[in-house]
Amino acid sequence: MFFRHNRYALGWALLILILCGIPGTDLPKLSFLDWLRPDKIVHLILFGVQAYLFIFGFKKQETIAYFHENPRFMAVLISILYGGLVEVLQGTVFISRSADVRDALANALGAFIGLWIYNVRTRTGK
Repeated sequence: MFFRHNRYALGWALLILILCGIPGTDLPKLSFLDWLRPDKIVHLILFGVQAYLFIFGFKKQETIAYFHENPRFMAVLISILYGGLVEVLQGTVFISRSADVRDALANALGAFIGLWIYNVRTRTGK
């Protein structure tokens, strides 16, 4: 049940790993947008969606009681830890990638934004 209810969040985590593992030399160059630092926006979105999906999955599953009872906390914690792990992998395993503390911070902020959006949507009944 745990995996069934979290399949979207786990699939999203796999997508994040694939996107963050693409060699840097294969990424398109966006020189006209360099000043916007679009990669930070991508990190916010990826990990915001991650946390949002995990909250829903953790609330629905009943296999692990602590996750069911604390879905917001666990979703944000796991998203932040996963964001840190991805940065470590970029610095040590992935080809032509590098770890960046600012990316890890953007990942964490994205997780909190996902929590905030979840709270706003559930408060208004959407």
